[in-house]
Amino acid sequence: MKKSQLILSDSNLDFCPRLKTIIKNGQTIDGDGNIIQIRGMSTINNLQIIRRLIIDLCPKNTLEIGLAFGGSALAILSTLQEVHTKKDFLHTAIDPYQSTVWKNSAITVITQEQLDRNFRFFEEYSSLVLPRLILEHEKFGLVYIDGSHLFEDVFVDFYFVVQLLEMNGIVIFDDCRNNHVHKVVQFIKNNYSKILTSYPIYFPDKSFPKIIANKLGYKQVEIFCKIGENSRKWKDKLKKF
Repeated sequence: MKKSQLILSDSNLDFCPRLKTIIKNGQTIDGDGNIIQIRGMSTINNLQIIRRLIIDLCPKNTLEIGLAFGGSALAILSTLQEVHTKKDFLHTAIDPYQSTVWKNSAITVITQEQLDRNFRFFEEYSSLVLPRLILEHEKFGLVYIDGSHLFEDVFVDFYFVVQLLEMNGIVIFDDCRNNHVHKVVQFIKNNYSKILTSYPIYFPDKSFPKIIANKLGYKQVEIFCKIGENSRKWKDKLKKF
């Protein structure tokens, strides 16, 4: 499937029954086994986008910034397990608040689903972890950025993630309707076009209001593919964003 023809029309979550149940009930469990209400989990559309990309591209090493309740991690790990029958894959997640704000809910469900063997977690700020991964020469085929939505935090995540991406690797930004995230996306489009190119997704059954919103530049998710290394010079002009 060509990059410009990634088409999604199925919101079925049967590939991960645990994830389907969590979303249906709006509940999950914490590290002590208590039932807790979920809030702010990745949308079903987001989860299907991630799943479709993994099926099409078969990355072996994936990364997400922002673990929270573990919805996206369950989708990523379950799909990776499908496409890599030899189980030779690794998913890495970064979240400084997993044990405090999120009560180890993601770690709990990932472990219970026996997906932890191919899972690595850093309970630290991404601004500290990502440079270490660069120094260790790690590379990732797909990265999902859904941590802090402050402009400076998203920008720092973006800056380091570009260096961690494999050539032709994919980076996904969530919550792009947020002004902070949207600003980073605009910087990429106006100043990084030789390094990252947009990776469009089409929803055949998209509602008319969503079509209009997208045409006006408002999208929940923006996806980019790495097409080159950073060749920007210190004298390069900064284009408005």
